[in-house]
Amino acid sequence: MAFVLKKSASVTWPVVIKKGSDGGKFKEHKFNALFKEIGRERFNELIDEGDEALTEEILLGWDGIKDEEGNSIEFNKENKKILLDDFTVMKSIIECYGQFITGGVEKN
Repeated sequence: MAFVLKKSASVTWPVVIKKGSDGGKFKEHKFNALFKEIGRERFNELIDEGDEALTEEILLGWDGIKDEEGNSIEFNKENKKILLDDFTVMKSIIECYGQFITGGVEKN
């Protein structure tokens, strides 16, 4: 298949979050993020601006995030701000985006 160079693309990509829980263990949580693919130059600019700037630009949507009652949480500016305020979530989004743009290890 031929490679098609696109000026702008977005891709749904799994995000895995490991949250600390009682007893010094971690629980794994997952959701699908809609990531904006950005160029190397823009990526470097955003890295210099900080994690907040990077995640604000790359995270375009999500699926699979629920509230404590099990209701789906819609993607909007307010909910995005709440989600990204969680350090563990922000770190996981950045790590998974890194796998997406660098061709990280694929699982069968």
